[in-house]
Amino acid sequence: MFELFKKESKYKDGITKIKTPATYCLIVAAVMLIGSVVQSILVLPLVIGDLDSVEAIDTVLASQTMTLYNLYLTIVISLMILYVGIKMHGRSFESMGLSAHHALKHYLIGLGVGFLTLSGAMLITYVFGGARFAGIDLSNIGLLLLYFVGFLFQGFEEELLCRGFMMFGLSKNHSVFFSMMFNSLLFAALHIGNPGVSPLALANLFLAGLSFSCMAVYFDNIWAASGAHSMWNFAQGNFYGILVSGMSMGPSVFKFELVGNALISGGSFGLEGGIGVFLVEIITILIFCLLYKYKKEKVM
Repeated sequence: MFELFKKESKYKDGITKIKTPATYCLIVAAVMLIGSVVQSILVLPLVIGDLDSVEAIDTVLASQTMTLYNLYLTIVISLMILYVGIKMHGRSFESMGLSAHHALKHYLIGLGVGFLTLSGAMLITYVFGGARFAGIDLSNIGLLLLYFVGFLFQGFEEELLCRGFMMFGLSKNHSVFFSMMFNSLLFAALHIGNPGVSPLALANLFLAGLSFSCMAVYFDNIWAASGAHSMWNFAQGNFYGILVSGMSMGPSVFKFELVGNALISGGSFGLEGGIGVFLVEIITILIFCLLYKYKKEKVM
């Protein structure tokens, strides 16, 4: 069943410089640190008019405008990692998971997978009493569209960083299995500082990283994983109105409140801290393994 994990990397020839796992971690840390500094500088115009009031600055930093601004500014880190990978390390676009072959088709498939899997987790949580319906709000369609586009940037950034740059890069001289596991651990570790994080939340984030890795390996690019990642976050925060990795994401179409046992609801981390996401991620990984098995048998 797990032939997907044994698959050989398709893009080894597109990687000219071999990096160790530790080196990849240092590069990712450096890019994120420098990117955060650049993002902070770009945020200054939003608060420059309120420098006389700490309370006013805090209000701006916690505002919906800032949330949207930060989503769009993830493009800074995407551009940086592209520069590091392609210009500094001699990587091809394909070896970064950016193959143009069926890119739009795979991206649209990813959007559908992201919505279905998140909705499945939401349904499990609701059925077992971890969520309560609290209403519908269709008054912010324009703002919701801005969030949707922002999450397209944000999902792409994390997939480019963890799957495109790191996972495909590591597979130059490591097994696909190791590359998938290592980047998924890093993906979970990147969320350790989020509000309300728990051991189950970290386990779910590792499994989410692994499911996105399965998509990237199955399709030989990051487009499906990027679409799934973006839609997962958007659907969670702006369709169902649930916290995204412990953070509120503004208006939503539906309003759901997480209630009861944190093991079911996810507690203050949101849906991703509960058992519903755990089950859905396991099922997603198994499905992609079975799809790859079928695909391989069909070719043979």
